[in-house]
Amino acid sequence: MDTVSILTDRTTPRAQRRPEEKRARLLAAARTAFGVSGYGASVHEICQAAGVGIGTFYHQFPDKSDLMRFLMDQEHQYRVRAFDALATDDLATEVARVLSGSDPALLRAMIEACGIDERLRDFGRDLRNETKERLAAALSRAREAREIRRPALDANTAAWATLVIGDAVIDPAGIPAFEKAIGVLAFAEGNGTARAPA
Repeated sequence: MDTVSILTDRTTPRAQRRPEEKRARLLAAARTAFGVSGYGASVHEICQAAGVGIGTFYHQFPDKSDLMRFLMDQEHQYRVRAFDALATDDLATEVARVLSGSDPALLRAMIEACGIDERLRDFGRDLRNETKERLAAALSRAREAREIRRPALDANTAAWATLVIGDAVIDPAGIPAFEKAIGVLAFAEGNGTARAPA
């Protein structure tokens, strides 16, 4: 009986890792496939690139939409962590880097998916609102550190505008102009404070 227990202890971790390894391969393959083909990448293509069967895919994810939702949440967590840790030094460059995404091609596929799939659109809207709140908090901290008393835009409006402009900057050549716009939105002082549309 002890031998059986010892063997079970030795083999269980490997058996548990195998589904995790397959999931990791699926996620990596999906990032690549969506980055190359957009949301039109098929489950078959993703499975083929991951070296797993279709059954493994459906064991891990109910459908392609759920897989994209998982990737969107990963990207969202990347942004939230970055905004929460944002320093006041070189804020515009950091915000531009974070908003360009951990993988710009995948980010374009996520935006495309939200235009196609209503469930992803609703999920993306919720993530977007939290991202805006976290960015607004980071901008407020940076303004306090720089002792900016009367910004031209309140932090929520500046965060909202930054996200909208960030969506439009897909070409890396546009990043310097985007960084300048962030600096103006975040730190320009004015006579009155503008508010975001409701």
